[in-house]
Amino acid sequence: MPRSALVLFAASLGFFFVTATTFTSLGYVLYTMVAQLGWSKAAAGLSFSLLGLACGLASPLPPLLMKSIGTRLTMFAGCLVLAAGFFIASQIEHLALFFVATTLMGVGFSLIAPSPAVYLLATWFPRTSARMIGFYFMSGAAGGIAGPLIVGAIVGMTGDWRLHWLVMAVSALALGLICLVCIRDAVKVESVEQVKGAGHEQDAPTERSAWTVRQALTSPSFLILALIMTVVQTAVTSAHSILVAHVANLGEGAAPGAIAMSLLAFAGTGAKGVTGALCERVDPRRILIAGLALQALAMALLWSASLVLVATAAAALFGLGWGMAWLSAHILLLRYFGAGIAGDMTAMATTATTFAVLGPIGAGRIADVTGGYGLAILIFALLLAAATIVAVLFLRAPVRLPAAAEPDIADGALLPAE
Repeated sequence: MPRSALVLFAASLGFFFVTATTFTSLGYVLYTMVAQLGWSKAAAGLSFSLLGLACGLASPLPPLLMKSIGTRLTMFAGCLVLAAGFFIASQIEHLALFFVATTLMGVGFSLIAPSPAVYLLATWFPRTSARMIGFYFMSGAAGGIAGPLIVGAIVGMTGDWRLHWLVMAVSALALGLICLVCIRDAVKVESVEQVKGAGHEQDAPTERSAWTVRQALTSPSFLILALIMTVVQTAVTSAHSILVAHVANLGEGAAPGAIAMSLLAFAGTGAKGVTGALCERVDPRRILIAGLALQALAMALLWSASLVLVATAAAALFGLGWGMAWLSAHILLLRYFGAGIAGDMTAMATTATTFAVLGPIGAGRIADVTGGYGLAILIFALLLAAATIVAVLFLRAPVRLPAAAEPDIADGALLPAE
C-alpha cells in the first residue's frame, strides 16, 4: 500500500477514535459514573468542561512538537496521553483524579487531531488536499455518530464503566502503534506557521483584505457573530454533556440517550455538508437565522418532552440547526471580512467560544438544585431565541469607515472600497 494511503488511513482513524471516545460519548459514561459514585451533577459538568478547556488550551502544542520531534511522534505522544487519561479514569475513586483524566484526554485529543493530520494530508496530497481533508473530517464526524452507540453497547451489556475506560486505553495504545507504523512526514516541519497554514494555500485568494484585523475585531458584525457562535457552542457543549441523562430521566434508561446523541451528530454532519452548497445560492445570514431558530425550537421541545421519541426527534432537530448555524457563521466571517484575514477572524471567534465550557457546569448546578436538567434546557432555548432575534435585527454586512477616517490608510493596510 502506498505510504500516502497509510497516512490517510492512520490520520482518519485517529480522528474517528478521539471523536468517538471523548466529547460525543463522555456524557453517556458520566451518567453511569455519577449514579455509582454519588457525584454531584455540577462536578460531572466540570469534568466535561475541563475536557474542552484542555483541548483548546493545548491546541498550540502540536505545531511546536511537530517542529521538534516530527508529526509521527507527536501523534504517538497524543495516543499515549490519551491512553493515560483513559487508564486513570478506569481506576478512579475520587473526583479530583477524574479531573486529571479528562484534562489528559483533552490534551491527547489536540495532539492527534486535527492540526497534525491536516498538515500531513496537505503535504502528502498537494493536488487533492481539499478532497482528502474533507474525507478526514467526515471520518471525525462518523466517530461522533458511532461513539455513543459503541459506548452504549459496552456499558449497556456489562454495566461496568471501568471496563469501558480500560478498553479505550488499550485501543488508544493500539492506535499509537498504528501511527508509528503508518505516519511519516512528506515535508519536514520547519516552523509553526508552516503547520497553521497547511491546507489553506490553494483556497486563499492572493488579494489583500480591505480590513485590518483590529478594525474587523471592533466591528459590530464581528462582535455579533462571535456572540452568536458562543451561544451556539455553549448549547452544543452542554447538550453533549446532559442529553443522555435528561433522556434517561424520562424513564427508559440511558440507551435511548445514546441513540439521541448519535442522531444529533448525524444530523449536524449532514447539515454542514448541505449548508456549504446552499450558501452559494442563499444568503448565509438567512441560513444562520434559520439554524438558530431550529436550535431554539429543538431545545424548547426537549424541555417540554415527556416521551423519549419526542426528545430523540428534538436532538436530531438540534443537530440540524447546529450544522446550519455553525457553518454559515464561518462563511459570513469569510464574506464580511475577506479571505486575507478570515483565518485570524475565525481564530478570534473560536477563542470567544471558550466560554462555552461554563455551560455544562451551570447545567449541572441547576440539576443539583432542581433535580433535573429541564430549567437549564429552557435557559438554553431562551438564549438561542435571543441570539436569533439579535441576528434578525442587528446582523448586517459591515461598513468600513470613509477613506479619510481610516487611520491605517497611509500604511497601505487598507484597500479602496469596492
